Amino acid sequence: MLDIILIALRAVQALFAIIVLGLTAHVASYGLTPSSDSFMVFASVWTLLILIYLALAPRFFSAVAHPMAMLALDALTMLFWFAGFIALAVYHHQAENVYLGDGLGDVYKGCALAGGFCGEIEAAAIFGAFEWALFVATTALLALEFMRGRGGRSSKNAAGPSTFGGTTQV
Repeated sequence: MLDIILIALRAVQALFAIIVLGLTAHVASYGLTPSSDSFMVFASVWTLLILIYLALAPRFFSAVAHPMAMLALDALTMLFWFAGFIALAVYHHQAENVYLGDGLGDVYKGCALAGGFCGEIEAAAIFGAFEWALFVATTALLALEFMRGRGGRSSKNAAGPSTFGGTTQV
């Protein structure tokens, strides 16, 4: 049952990473690349690469699928998404609260720093927050499985096999 939940969460993580990559790369393609936008491009690409490892290594390359490494990569990716969506949200807030005068007495508010891409930056920040929440869930699930498999009890008297990322540990 845990494998099915993890596969579903990983699929949604991949979908959201592709969405964020598309949104942030579009903003970056116009040369408007604040560091937070560039970091979100990095976090999206990193996530797609890590998801390939997390999905394939336990099933096909069990020699390189160390449970502690998988847990560490999941937690690191969770931290990347947290930092990224917070930085992008702060940038969006700053872009929304800029007042520009046109010299004729008219004052315009909003999206001055972002070149009119505030909607895409806002959407990327929101999907980044959802991505962070998904990685919190998968990190917690993997941590619980790691503790269950490694916790102070012997594997002989465990209540049953423990699955960690698709591999069975007895």
